[in-house]
Amino acid sequence: MPTPNTINMLLDVNIPIAVQLGQTKMTVRELLKMKKGQVVKLNSMAGETVDVFISKKMLAKGEITVVGDKMAVRVSQLYSVKEKFKQL
Repeated sequence: MPTPNTINMLLDVNIPIAVQLGQTKMTVRELLKMKKGQVVKLNSMAGETVDVFISKKMLAKGEITVVGDKMAVRVSQLYSVKEKFKQL
């Protein structure tokens, strides 16, 4: 069992977070024909909830928003600490 001091050391570790905006299927032919600036249509609509992942495990759900000139995710549902560590 880790000591509280060990867990505190982990709190400042940087980890990658990914947001899944949507999915689609394409043939290899379509993929190879893609050009710079081409739009890939996804199966989700603007304003829909997106999934937030850490190490390929779902951490939260959120909504895409714009902050200044950057895209961001506003967290709308966050799993409890116990649920988060159970998934990792």
